[in-house]
Amino acid sequence: SSFAELGTLIRAIGDDRVAVCLDTQHVWAAGYDITGADTLNKTIDEFDKEIGLDLLRSVHANDSMRDLGSSVDRHENIGEGFIGNDGFATVLSHQAFKDIPFYLEVPGTNKSGPDRPNLDVLKKIRTQVGAG
Repeated sequence: SSFAELGTLIRAIGDDRVAVCLDTQHVWAAGYDITGADTLNKTIDEFDKEIGLDLLRSVHANDSMRDLGSSVDRHENIGEGFIGNDGFATVLSHQAFKDIPFYLEVPGTNKSGPDRPNLDVLKKIRTQVGAG
């Protein structure tokens, strides 16, 4: 899927209550590189053009077991996949996400879902980039 496809769907629904939760792994799997400042800016610009940043309400934070553009939905723990800690640092430091809540959607260190170690990694990155 692309931001253009999602934007078309949202406009077709035509309901002001519709909003968006951006999933870092899904965006990555769709071929949007969020790991570098320039590529993230390009991704955010396209999101804003096709959907609108005003509709962004939350982020599902998860790394990816598969490479960029794989079209495969395989979540990984924060910092253990192809997005990596540096990629999350880039995302967390971007102005577009300043007031947006992040929710963990990871397999977990014991494969039992979001857990304290993943939360701690995300919080550490957020602190390092001065976003929290």
